[in-house]
Amino acid sequence: MSTKFFTNSTGNTLFDKFKGIAADMINFDSFLAVVGFFRSSGYFKLRKELGNVSEIKILVGINIDDIFRKHNKALLMLADEDKAKEIYHNGFKEDIINAQYSPEVEEGILQMCKDLVSGRLQMRIHATKNLHAKFYLCLPQNHSEHSDGWVIMGSSNISDSGLGIKQPPQYELNVAMKDFDDVKYCSDEFWALWNEAVPLTVEDIEEYKKKTYLGYQPTPYELYIKVLIDTFGDQVEDDFSIQLPDGVKDLKYQKDAVIQGYQMLMQHNGLFLADVVGLGKTMIATMIAKRFVEANGKNTNILVVYPPALEDNWRNTFKLFGIYKKAQFITNGSLSKVLDGKDNYKDKEEFDLIIVDEAHGFRSDSSGKYDELQKICKSPCINMGLLKSSQKKVMLLSATPLNNRPDDLQNQLLLFQNSQSCTIDGVPNLKGFFSEHILDYKRLMRERDQRDVTSEVDKIYEQIRSKVIDKVTVRRTRNNILNDPDYRADIKSQGIIFPNILPPNELEYVMDSDTSNRFYETLKQLTDGKTDENPEGKGLTYARYRAVEFLKLEYRNKYKNAVHIGQTLAAIYRVHMVKRLESSFYAFKKSLRTLLRITTDMIKMFEEDKVIIAPDLKVKDLQAKNMELDEIIEYAITKGYATEDILFTADAFSSDFIEMLHHDREILEQLNADWEKENDDPKFDKFQENLTHNFFDKERNPSGKLVLFSESVDTLNYLYDRLTKEIGRSDVLMATAANRNRLGQTIKENFDANFDSDSMRYNIIITSDVLAEGVNLHRSNVIVNYDSPWNATRLMQRIGRVNRIGSVATNIYNYMFYPSQQGDKEIQLYKNALVKLQGFHSAFGEDAQIYSKEEIVKEFQMFDSNVKDSIDKKIALLREVRELYNSDRKLYHKIKALPMKSRVMRDTGKHSGKSIIFVSSNVKTEFYLASATSAEVIDFLEAVKYLKAKPEEQPVPFSKEEQHYKHVNSALAQYTTEYVEAADTSSINRTDLGKTSLEANKFLRTIKQITTDNELKSQCDVLMGYINEGIYAQLPRYLKALSREYKSDRAKMKQDEYCLQNKISELLGEYQTMNKEQRHDAQDISNPQIIISESFK
Repeated sequence: MSTKFFTNSTGNTLFDKFKGIAADMINFDSFLAVVGFFRSSGYFKLRKELGNVSEIKILVGINIDDIFRKHNKALLMLADEDKAKEIYHNGFKEDIINAQYSPEVEEGILQMCKDLVSGRLQMRIHATKNLHAKFYLCLPQNHSEHSDGWVIMGSSNISDSGLGIKQPPQYELNVAMKDFDDVKYCSDEFWALWNEAVPLTVEDIEEYKKKTYLGYQPTPYELYIKVLIDTFGDQVEDDFSIQLPDGVKDLKYQKDAVIQGYQMLMQHNGLFLADVVGLGKTMIATMIAKRFVEANGKNTNILVVYPPALEDNWRNTFKLFGIYKKAQFITNGSLSKVLDGKDNYKDKEEFDLIIVDEAHGFRSDSSGKYDELQKICKSPCINMGLLKSSQKKVMLLSATPLNNRPDDLQNQLLLFQNSQSCTIDGVPNLKGFFSEHILDYKRLMRERDQRDVTSEVDKIYEQIRSKVIDKVTVRRTRNNILNDPDYRADIKSQGIIFPNILPPNELEYVMDSDTSNRFYETLKQLTDGKTDENPEGKGLTYARYRAVEFLKLEYRNKYKNAVHIGQTLAAIYRVHMVKRLESSFYAFKKSLRTLLRITTDMIKMFEEDKVIIAPDLKVKDLQAKNMELDEIIEYAITKGYATEDILFTADAFSSDFIEMLHHDREILEQLNADWEKENDDPKFDKFQENLTHNFFDKERNPSGKLVLFSESVDTLNYLYDRLTKEIGRSDVLMATAANRNRLGQTIKENFDANFDSDSMRYNIIITSDVLAEGVNLHRSNVIVNYDSPWNATRLMQRIGRVNRIGSVATNIYNYMFYPSQQGDKEIQLYKNALVKLQGFHSAFGEDAQIYSKEEIVKEFQMFDSNVKDSIDKKIALLREVRELYNSDRKLYHKIKALPMKSRVMRDTGKHSGKSIIFVSSNVKTEFYLASATSAEVIDFLEAVKYLKAKPEEQPVPFSKEEQHYKHVNSALAQYTTEYVEAADTSSINRTDLGKTSLEANKFLRTIKQITTDNELKSQCDVLMGYINEGIYAQLPRYLKALSREYKSDRAKMKQDEYCLQNKISELLGEYQTMNKEQRHDAQDISNPQIIISESFK
């Protein structure tokens, strides 16, 4: 049956209809159109079919609905011609930005402009919100009831979609009529509307075209600067200023860090503030916090989290900047007080900004304090401030964020990001991004004792740094600042000196033959215990710490992860004993006697058939006080323990266990006897020698102050006694956790260069790592590491105490002690022992590298060389943009306003046949280097190398246009493919989500199946959403543990439904967060836009 209606199905499109009319209609003279919107890019194909038409008139309605949606109500002055033209102009630009990048489309747009100029095409804008009709008239010269004529009316606009050109075609419904009365009626309506409309003039069209890439040809220099402005413009234009308190230096590098950090905080809800130690991170963070308070309003609340040693520093700095009353302060081990509402802390939802100092302390997502902090950071803000955000902002302060394992970095990021919906540019699936790197890293760690894996590890970190960390991190080294002329001049004018940190000085102490043999044989006994990986091992097994591991299965089941717990404790003690040996013979002897005593006490429990396992009771300490076993059992009962939970008979353990205890006691007795004979101390002798000749040399140490670090308090006591009693020095101060607070003022008076005192009462301070954070000791420029830190992070933290703003020395000297290794046997033994120790560190979560002077020195020297290089370059580029902004504001804004898709052809004699394409969308920004065969992602700095140009360079005419378009479209296709792959969540259930989350989700689904309570079902859905988005690390673990209690027993779950409902409700209270509408997570990718492109002849 014939019908006048048609859709945009294949062969029956609006375009096909126009094409047929143009071919068959006699005397087709006029094409008149009324459309809701008009796509200039859709004009080209239609124009070909209207080649013989003498008059084309198109009446366009402004997009009223879109204007209301965007709240541009100021543009709705409907009688104002300029406003109507402005609306059309914006649509014209948007059309060209979003149009396909091809010569055919561009030709159509330019042809439209030519037709408008020639008068063949006329366009008018109807400025009324009532114009929603869409109809098209195809008329002869003198239309009458006796002549041909058509009117087509329906839903289609003049666009690729409306015409049905785009594949697959968009559904449209139109009707075609040719009855004279119908056509005449619509013709009269057209002319009535036309006469009311605002005409577009030739001048309008020329002006519009100039503001698109088709009407303006930039120079190579302008395109180069355009990319820099897109990257650094927000920082350059930021007019942030702050009234600094008296005595606080106004430093440019700190102000720039505040601007950059604040913008990251707003964009990503968090950042790493990671300037190296001593550059004023606390000051910078406080200024960012003050700016946030000013922006968010008077009801802003801040929570500052820190190690105990840093409390005074934070409180005093917040008081200095006048925001003390806006904050609450809490140590990093007391976060439960916020969650439990203790000590007058506000509810977690009342905080808007969280500042976490020494954030690397939260690198493990399995720790209780991490879970507490994540609950605080991810909970919504209930006080909607002026910024109208319910999402908390998080600042993570750490000088060493790049020195952790990949999963450590991921865990810290997840304090302000969600693993499956990340806001970081180009990484929508954070979990998926890190998974591959974590697996590669673990593989390399397993292979490192067979081959050098350094370069491969570097590649992993380079990927993580460039793709993720750089985008949420403010980090500068002293060299970065000194390499920038503006920063360098600024600090010089203010009298600030950055001392030169010299590589570690190695102090090798020589042991005589007997001592050397004893040292290395002891090292072997400490590290060569029998394990699954080392079945032939004959050294210590540390059985005393592995009791739960060797319980028979029926008893062991009451302990979760019993085997892992035992092996972990043994590994920790093994490392402890090696560290004590390396620290001092005195400290080692003391630990040796302790290990022998507690091993013997465990054997005694076996002999009495009363083995007590109760870690919280500290049974070892009670035995050391000579309490009998029955007394300990009675004591445990008074503390609420049930006898059957802590008391085991000897036959509850495997037979191997008592044999291991006897094996260990035999070794320990021999070691103890051997070391009791050792009275020499070559290490102290070496120290005393340098104390006399090097440490206080006036040229090296003009202030006459010395700082000595040791991990062992026993070693400090030993040194203090020998320095004061044997050598007779009265100027030695010893600081440990026990007396740190009491000695705070004395330390400042004698070792803090910022303190108004020149006291020489104490010239040597010997301290544990309790003073490695948050204390100024920079009247000294000489550090002695009496026992070596096990990684460069700790070394840098120690050095940071003397390398601070206010240091006056030119150089910083740090000394490290190592035992001599006289022969190949000792060297090989040392290496093998320490490789094994590193294996224990990796397996059980210790953050340490192999202990060797080569590794320490290498890592120290390479601490952030790659980062330094990239930051130097970025600072230089920032300066280049800032200089243009300050010197020629008009040119700056002209370049900033360059239209999207701006392009240039260059003839530089290099890079022939290649193109650089800068592509961006709402979720991702990338640079591509395209050639005939591929389009590859390159980083920003690499792209800038290609784009850099001088102001005088002129573009050359485009040649090989087909190649240019191919390059650009290849980059666009690659861009979309990469994003889809990165954001793909179809495989999350089996890979990224992990077994724990899968089991948790299964448990929640089972609850939904056994309950008829709709509220409980809804709560389960919310928790599954949290798990699937990767919001909380420990939520799925808790649910997995709860699931294991029921062992898929639906009947038991149904019986316990009320209890389950309470637990699910409690979890929602603990792990609440914003809903998706409140958050600013990564969005689905929109039409990617070409910012600029540049081809080389």
